[in-house]
Amino acid sequence: WGSVCSYDFDWGTEGAGVVCRQLGCGKVAHASPYALFGQGKGRIWLHPFFCRGTESILQNCPHFGWGKHYCGHEWDVGVICTESLELRLEDGRGPCEGRVEVKLRGHWGTVTDDTWDMDDAEVVCQQLGCGSAAGAYLASRFRSVEAPIMLAFIDCHGDEAALWDCNIRGWGPYKGPHDFDTAVACQGFSRLSGGDSECSGQLEVRQGRNWVSVCHGHVDLMAAQVVCRELGCGTALALSETGQCAASAGLFWDGAFKCNGTELLLSACTQQPPHIQNCTQPATVICSPYTKFQLADGVSVCDGQVEVEAQGVWGTICATAWDLPDAQVLCHHLGCGSAISLPPPGHFGMGTGVLRSDALRCSGRERHPGQCPVEVLGQPACPPGHTAAVNCSGVAEPLRLHGGESRCDGRLEVAVRPGVWARVSVGLWDNGTATVVCRQLGCGVPEKIHAAPANASGPIELQELCCVGTEELLAQCNASGMATEPSKSAEELAIACS
Repeated sequence: WGSVCSYDFDWGTEGAGVVCRQLGCGKVAHASPYALFGQGKGRIWLHPFFCRGTESILQNCPHFGWGKHYCGHEWDVGVICTESLELRLEDGRGPCEGRVEVKLRGHWGTVTDDTWDMDDAEVVCQQLGCGSAAGAYLASRFRSVEAPIMLAFIDCHGDEAALWDCNIRGWGPYKGPHDFDTAVACQGFSRLSGGDSECSGQLEVRQGRNWVSVCHGHVDLMAAQVVCRELGCGTALALSETGQCAASAGLFWDGAFKCNGTELLLSACTQQPPHIQNCTQPATVICSPYTKFQLADGVSVCDGQVEVEAQGVWGTICATAWDLPDAQVLCHHLGCGSAISLPPPGHFGMGTGVLRSDALRCSGRERHPGQCPVEVLGQPACPPGHTAAVNCSGVAEPLRLHGGESRCDGRLEVAVRPGVWARVSVGLWDNGTATVVCRQLGCGVPEKIHAAPANASGPIELQELCCVGTEELLAQCNASGMATEPSKSAEELAIACS
């Protein structure tokens, strides 16, 4: 091994770009002829000059021959390629706000600039998939760090693809004061507009500096989960066309999103070509901070005190504003029929965990308590043990389609006793079964019947249902009996009705 040297008037982005491309390291971010990484030792093998930048390998540039050079080690050239650089925001309320940090030479450090402005912040936000910039700040509002300064004195026009495409005077690492460390707040890549709150409405994404709608058919429930998490809105309850919101007359995002559910931002999901042309129906997403509900300490799963999980923490709900429409929605959601009565507060015990003073304002028609408007501000403190409770009638509809985008699609589950649901395995009679299910639920006719992978953590498993298709109710079909052990079939019946 030996080094490469070149004079400052000869070495720039052309030769460095050849090196980055030859190594499969992206584009050139920074090139220096001033021994950027220290002076080499031993041989100088190459002294290239006047590279055009189109060469496939560095030795195709004009040079004086192997081992022949007219420069010394003080002119050993250094290159930083884009694939070695990373960008992030730290210590903010999410991945789209915080102190600007760059990973350079394998270590994270800060970005310092005494004239940091909205054009600079715009480049950071767009590069991270966080939409447009909402603010450009000094990082003094965040905790101080001992990290080195990686980039210093930056000037962006605002339309660069990456921060390192801007004019950067200082490439670190440097030791120095952090008085001018930079921070940004971004508007985010996605938002929900036109709904009852910032956690429900039409899905819109940032395209340049404008908001555009996303077509209903170009996102699925997994993508909706990413959106809800990105917005700090908990979990996705529903994904539908327009719903409560009017159809969009504006522009649509030209593509579809495919997410695996682990992404922090919708912009990090795989983007696919659109499969719906001339879309007019934007997707509507309804999120809720409440991820699960249950009734506890009653004689069955259909009566007891109301418990809710929010952001991974279980707690009870205050009884002060708890009323019959709220209870009605909860009973239906739990598969427990209708609300019969509201026992006095604390009837089933003092409760454990957080006592939430959230006041649900359900109309009684919602399909999930998380869809109800919530009032938190202005509620008086809830007395200890003043917990909401309900008695439900028991199983009302003995079947449901669960885990789909609406009540008319998902895995088929059958109630075997109040609050206990069983799955149905794939079998020879699925066409007839699907016909009865869709008709009984008032969901039209089967549009798609498919096998879903078994969910071992789900409810207990029922063996095959044998429906001809003419039965009025699923209960009139023959069932082969409850499985005493998991079925050999690794697939469960899933149905989408029209």
